[in-house]
Amino acid sequence: MTKNGKGRRKAVRVGMITAAAGAMVLGTVGYDAAATLAEALPRAWSGTPYPVADPAAVARHLDTRAQAVYDALALPPGATLTSGSEGDGITARSYGACRARGLTHLLESMGDTGADQPRTAALGARFTLAGVGRPQWQQARQRARQALTDQGWTVAAVDGSAAAPGLTLTPPATGPGSLVESVSISFDPVAGTLAVAAATECAHYPDSTPTGPLGEPTDLPAITAPTQLRNR
Repeated sequence: MTKNGKGRRKAVRVGMITAAAGAMVLGTVGYDAAATLAEALPRAWSGTPYPVADPAAVARHLDTRAQAVYDALALPPGATLTSGSEGDGITARSYGACRARGLTHLLESMGDTGADQPRTAALGARFTLAGVGRPQWQQARQRARQALTDQGWTVAAVDGSAAAPGLTLTPPATGPGSLVESVSISFDPVAGTLAVAAATECAHYPDSTPTGPLGEPTDLPAITAPTQLRNR
């Protein structure tokens, strides 16, 4: 049997199970409950939609967040921007990051790699600094934590398992699309580098958004944070 044949047989089984379950429910509940179920089924089939946001606007917003954290670190002179660090800049992650939702994607989700939601991505803005020692990092992390929590930010996580504990904070207000967002600060004691990364949850982008061959958003702005080190 071909692979496509297996897929069709699996689809038939899923359809039969869904239909049978629906019939059993309708046969055991009253009319009002059945009506409520009928209203809920379309949402279960398509899944809870991801929030909608313009990727370019989100990228600019995250750039601003990263700049605010750099300012709060108040590092002494000597730190420099690295070039070519993995994940630096403005990024849009879709593959493996934003899973397809709803029963309509049930078959794809059964695969080893799962299924990704079309035209959906998690945006990020990240930069890495070199020339930072452990004592500088520890003092800067404490300064940033104090300054940002004074402004209404909340501590979301402290990575105590790392060789140099990192810090993740959540800002007091959301940006474009009211997306859940956070900013993490981490330190690599071996390389002597400090990284600041702002990120959001997955968001669906409007149909007018320019995309690449894989459906990823394009024409995203370049990161500008930290401006103090880029404008030298």
